[in-house]
Amino acid sequence: MLSKHLNSHIADTQLSSSLLNSTRAKPLFVILSASGKDAVSAGSTFVLSVTLGNKGKQSAVIEVYIEEISSGVRSWCTSGREYLALGSEQSEEVVFTFDVPVDTLPGTYNYIVVVDAHEHYPEDTPIRYEQYIQVLPATNDIVSSSEPTFILQPVSSSANPAVIQQGGALPVQVLVQNRGDCVDRFRLVCSDLPKSWFTITYPQGFQGAGLIVQSDSLNLNPGECGVIMLVITPGMDALSGNYVPTLRLYSENYPDLILLDLVYLQVPPRHLLQTELRSIISRVRTKPGLFQVQLTNSGNTERQISLQVKNLDELEIYSYTLEQSQALVQPQETVGINLQVQPQKWWRRPLIGGGRIVNFCVDLEDLQHLPIANNSLPGVLVWEARPLWQLLPFLLLGLLSVGAVAYLIWWVLFRIPPSPKIVELYPEDTIYSAVNGDVVHLGWQISDVNRLQTLKIVGLSVDGTPLTRKEVYDFNQGVPTDLQPFCTKNQSSLTCRQVRTSARKSATYVFEMTALTKPGRGAVTDIGKTTPVTIVPIPQPSIVVFNSTQPIYQEVRGQETGEKRQKVEVTSHKSKGKTEESSKLVDDEIRLNWSVIHPKELQSLQIIGRTPDNLIVSAVKTYDFSQGIPRELRRLCTVEEQLVCQKVKTGIKKPGSYVFALKAIPKGGENDKLEPKQTELIKILPRPPRILKFTINGKPVNNKYLIPISKDKKVLPLIFAWQVDASDSTQVQLLPTPGSVPLKGSISLNPDPKPSTMTLVLQVTTTTGQQQVRSLILETYDPQAQDPSVAAAAAVGQALINAQKAASHGQNKADTVQQEPQRPSKEEDEKDIDSDSDVKQPLTLFPFEQPPQLDR
Repeated sequence: MLSKHLNSHIADTQLSSSLLNSTRAKPLFVILSASGKDAVSAGSTFVLSVTLGNKGKQSAVIEVYIEEISSGVRSWCTSGREYLALGSEQSEEVVFTFDVPVDTLPGTYNYIVVVDAHEHYPEDTPIRYEQYIQVLPATNDIVSSSEPTFILQPVSSSANPAVIQQGGALPVQVLVQNRGDCVDRFRLVCSDLPKSWFTITYPQGFQGAGLIVQSDSLNLNPGECGVIMLVITPGMDALSGNYVPTLRLYSENYPDLILLDLVYLQVPPRHLLQTELRSIISRVRTKPGLFQVQLTNSGNTERQISLQVKNLDELEIYSYTLEQSQALVQPQETVGINLQVQPQKWWRRPLIGGGRIVNFCVDLEDLQHLPIANNSLPGVLVWEARPLWQLLPFLLLGLLSVGAVAYLIWWVLFRIPPSPKIVELYPEDTIYSAVNGDVVHLGWQISDVNRLQTLKIVGLSVDGTPLTRKEVYDFNQGVPTDLQPFCTKNQSSLTCRQVRTSARKSATYVFEMTALTKPGRGAVTDIGKTTPVTIVPIPQPSIVVFNSTQPIYQEVRGQETGEKRQKVEVTSHKSKGKTEESSKLVDDEIRLNWSVIHPKELQSLQIIGRTPDNLIVSAVKTYDFSQGIPRELRRLCTVEEQLVCQKVKTGIKKPGSYVFALKAIPKGGENDKLEPKQTELIKILPRPPRILKFTINGKPVNNKYLIPISKDKKVLPLIFAWQVDASDSTQVQLLPTPGSVPLKGSISLNPDPKPSTMTLVLQVTTTTGQQQVRSLILETYDPQAQDPSVAAAAAVGQALINAQKAASHGQNKADTVQQEPQRPSKEEDEKDIDSDSDVKQPLTLFPFEQPPQLDR
């Protein structure tokens, strides 16, 4: 039962993982549609969906790509890298499609899904998810029914979770069934809950003479069922909410089998808030009184409390200052909020007596309208009476009068007038944009401006190099005319705002101001500097994606080049008694895809094609985007946040290996810092060769061609012709002679006038090693020739007769007698002629006797 719902359990597990990640305040959350180890048949397609969400406070550019661990996995995915631009609280889905080749060997292939946002979230990225693809044979249709299963009691779901009170317990029975043929041992693991929250109990076993032994696993015989007890006991500090822990059952016989199930739990809320107003300083004279409101949350939900102070006296002569008007109290946490009570009207302080008593209260209100046991906290402050030294203020007043007269004499006779001082110097903004033609504006404040003679301002780089011209303002005749619209002067200070500078180029500036004092006693020059201010340069267009529509193309035949749609070529391979079919997309030429960010600043794009040896195969082609999308690309390109072009023709159709480079030229001229983007190696495979014509004297030939010869007749030459349909780079050879020949041609052959045999082979070989061979056996024979065995027997008999005659006449010298071979009779001649006529018919050879041939 569990194996049937494994996919839904894995999806719930990933949802639970995403919820746990969100509680840790991560800016990105990632949900994968795959379980982590997916079974795929060879020759099928596997789709991986990645859902991304931006929970941060800023927009981010997120890169998602496939990192290869096992060799070959990256080539299965057509587009293994995607870019997303997500704003805050936005989410989007990215889909990767894996086309597993039909000839892939069965096994486990590893890869990693990487989510990276290094520009905006460098502390939290990259995030890596290791995944596995289990490639099964193409004919693997057998599902094992001997795997163990388990179910949970009671059953819970997201709509009907099991409720556990704080401090309570929930018993869960795990019913396990061993459907295998062997004794198996099972262990239960719960990794999503703290260890103190649950207890796993296995059935007790017996050892020896009735001794009970606590087991650490469940042992089941074949076909038996057993129970594992799981008791979930959340602690007193457990927060209210829903919990979805994952239970996994491990089998000793099936260590790689993933048996998962989910338990849906709910801890109900408990509201308990204790309030108290503590007096820290309750008796004051001139300083404010200090109190503290303590809020203790003994429940399991967070509380948001609003605080307000009310005066209970008739006279409003005190001010109340709360440290904060709202407080967030987490469960099992105590928060203290300070309250200051300050007397405002000093003349109302009592002269004698026990002091003035101030009554007030602090009202509490829950923003979520939850109950509060004590929502009003009263407080009392005592303002003590004045001391008895009443004459001291008058004495101090006399001393201050004497001091004032002395200060006036010093001011008139001995004081050195102060020099101008730069109190403030700051840029109006720290960041400007060159796209909008922004210019840096400054603001400043100078004290004692009446002695100011000259003001100089210059923009420097961070290392002190001047970046702007020096601005000089003369104050001998008062505030210069150029500064009057921006400056305000009072008796001794000058305040200027929004003063325009000459800084307009993109760079980082530090402005230095020099204030020169008029000549006189104590003249001092003051220098001030601003904090760094940056003019952001115009964003440069950049190529983020550049690839071909497919890594390998197939050259098409001449009559097929006009087709605009892609074709599917099916090739059958026979191996070990099985037939496999593989499909392959082909096109008439190489087509390219690309994506460019910041397309508004793009002037043009330049494309050039080269071989791996850096030889140029296509001249530089320039697309002008200054007036929008060029006419030839309007059906292939779209412009939104990025410029996306797909299936752009290159004109390259010949077989070979190519690499294309794409360079973005921004407006205002070429930028040498922008490197061109290159594609991976693209191949065009030559089309399979076909032998269209293979004739002798204009007639198709079989495997063997017989030529009769005669002493009275001259053997006529043979005209051997051929025609091959293949690429221009295909090598055609006629063996044993003359060797290499063109794709189409003919040759004259003079047969040997003597009986002989010659084999002609027409061999066609492509640049990738594909071959097609046609062979022919030419045999010349004499239809009048006598059977060699009969002629040899007659010659031996005649030699014996001659030897006997020489011996009878006593001849010392042996005569060599040569007897002409007997000619066969007329009936034998006719028989031979009939047999020759039979030989001239095409020979029927057994399959193992035929010369090698490829399919026509």
